[in-house]
Amino acid sequence: MDLNANSACDAGEPASARTGADGAYSLTYDTSKVTAAQAASASLIAAMVPGAPTEPGTTLDAAQPGQAATTSAYVLRQAPGKSGPINPLTTLVAAGIAAGMTESAARANVSIQLGIEAAKIDNYQDDETSTATPVADNARTMARTTALALERGATLEVADQMAAQTASPGDLVSLSYTDASNYGFRTSHTLTKPAGTAGTLYEDQRTRFTGGVNVDRLATLYPLIYLTSTGWKRCDSTTAHTGTLGNPSRSNYCNAALSVAFSLRQSIADQPMSGVLQAMQSAATSNTINNDAPNDSLLAAVGSAAFPAGAGTRLRAAMDINRPIFITNTNTDARPQSEATTLEQLIVAKPAAKVVLATAAGSLTLGVSTSSLRNLRVAFTGTTSPTSGTVQFYDCELNAAATVASNCAATDTGSYAIETVNGARVMRFAGHAPTPASPQENLYAEVKGTATGDYVFRARQSKPAQMLATSDANRLNNTAWAALKSTLGI
Repeated sequence: MDLNANSACDAGEPASARTGADGAYSLTYDTSKVTAAQAASASLIAAMVPGAPTEPGTTLDAAQPGQAATTSAYVLRQAPGKSGPINPLTTLVAAGIAAGMTESAARANVSIQLGIEAAKIDNYQDDETSTATPVADNARTMARTTALALERGATLEVADQMAAQTASPGDLVSLSYTDASNYGFRTSHTLTKPAGTAGTLYEDQRTRFTGGVNVDRLATLYPLIYLTSTGWKRCDSTTAHTGTLGNPSRSNYCNAALSVAFSLRQSIADQPMSGVLQAMQSAATSNTINNDAPNDSLLAAVGSAAFPAGAGTRLRAAMDINRPIFITNTNTDARPQSEATTLEQLIVAKPAAKVVLATAAGSLTLGVSTSSLRNLRVAFTGTTSPTSGTVQFYDCELNAAATVASNCAATDTGSYAIETVNGARVMRFAGHAPTPASPQENLYAEVKGTATGDYVFRARQSKPAQMLATSDANRLNNTAWAALKSTLGI
């Protein structure tokens, strides 16, 4: 019982014995030493202790008893004056109460914020556990995400999901800068939302200049399309994406890609822009600045300028919670219409008998395989039904730019299957060796009725492994981006 609200189990505060494997606890206190008012205002807390699973003080997760529950120390809590389960979700509710909400309001907002039933806040143990399968969109996953936020030092926030929202510019999602005539950037903008409507609305805004000319072709700025519940969709600057507020929170991009994320914020006020940008770039897995452009001109352009008051970074750690099919680039990923506009025509066009191993001609790419310079390819050997058949797989070399395949060798034989997903016909492949260098499965899919006719595209879908569904992105907040943009003169 945290009587002094310091998030620590101090000497003299009522405490339970170490729990058993079921996590059950019993806590009693002397009413002559703890007043009713103290008990009503204090939270029950549970310290999460890192360490080796065999050490007696290490906190273990009953769902994974052979592993420590955390790699860094943090504290779980219940709502003040309340007993019962103490878990990451009750800790989020307690954060809402500490910020001024009633318990009922905090619980209602957490339910919307994480997309779970309110009753699950106290008991999610019967939910499916996400392991190396597609991430389950349930309260257990939301609890695990909240625990990860605490483990990494994030500040939990419960937002009023029904509050009105005014339009405002948001974070810098990414920047590619060569010089003042050649650059591109992507920002997230909050949209106006009336009170009484749950969650948040936002736009994905993109700008690109090449040779001083504004590139405003939508397919260039927004080359990716998703296979949504209503078919293929390109989401652009006019699309209102949905999500929730708070930390952690949910996002639904293009009504297709669902994720849950938490953020870690850091002030960069008065820090040199060049130093901050270099620090961001040094963390390759989370960098959002000049991932695909030389850096010298950017650093030269910012010179000795410093970020102003209010400038900060926001490291967004996100977990995908579904696996939509998508086409990465509609400008480059289509097969020639002269070759095929249907999957059946593609099968006829790529028989294994005509594959040239030296050049990979006659085969189709299925992406990188065992390394970034090895390419899995496929060609067709027969049909077993109108929607299935057999294939030959190949392992090929890639050049340094990973644009040209050569020196192929036939490897496994396997199969293909055609299915209809959300109204679109999609071809999948099975029977090839694992492709650890790629986080995605490669497919082929039909896209009908475009402005220039029907096409067959190379498509992708994330692999169903939880470890491949997480990502970090370190972004400048709007204050920092506005200052950097002004300094660059763009």
